[in-house]
Amino acid sequence: MWKARENGHLAVIVTGRSRSHIEEPILDIGFDGMIGGNGAYIELDNKVIKDETIQVEDVKRIVDYLNQHHLEYYIEANDGLYGSKNFKVRGVEALRQYGMKDPDVMEIYPAMTFPKCLYVENVTKINYILESYQDYSDFKEAFPEFKDLTWGGKGEKAIFGDCALKHIDKQEAIKELIDYLKIDQEDIIAFGDAEIDIPMFDIAGISVCVGNGREEAKKHATYVTKPVSEDGIEYALKHFEII
Repeated sequence: MWKARENGHLAVIVTGRSRSHIEEPILDIGFDGMIGGNGAYIELDNKVIKDETIQVEDVKRIVDYLNQHHLEYYIEANDGLYGSKNFKVRGVEALRQYGMKDPDVMEIYPAMTFPKCLYVENVTKINYILESYQDYSDFKEAFPEFKDLTWGGKGEKAIFGDCALKHIDKQEAIKELIDYLKIDQEDIIAFGDAEIDIPMFDIAGISVCVGNGREEAKKHATYVTKPVSEDGIEYALKHFEII
């Protein structure tokens, strides 16, 4: 990535994770900025350009609902990662379903804390473990004003539900960053691996899906590179003469 930056390109992370949920080893690779929370947060050169969060009153309603329905959850805020009382235990099985062999919740979420009160500020997303798909359907019915989605492991199985601001998405955030930088969207190269990345692909001049990505995502990509395990991103950067 540093070679691409040396050649005059900007490198920006675009992720569903909130600022606090991006591990330091990833940041240490070297990026000029990030779009976090699926578009709720934009940072460039250590300057925050956008930071939209769920109102505390709404966080309280959601937390109360999840507690009343005995669903374990974790809250992503830009300044912290907060787990429900039993998430450390219940999360093990959920992460095992996600495809991890012997998951340790605290190794996977090293920044997570477990405060007694989870009515916290600066929240971009709330994730909860599904005991059944009905849990997601019920949550969606209870909170129609939010963007309610599911995510999981192979085949994008529904293991977790998540709740975020309805108008937030990666594509819109990229448009905002393009406007801020005053650049042409044709100069954007987007990398992704799943259906959630398709709106990002649609706005980019060049879109690259990694070889181990989802078939539907590949259909929307300009170019399909090698799998991540075979240095697919580096391969694509060389293919397009970025490095």
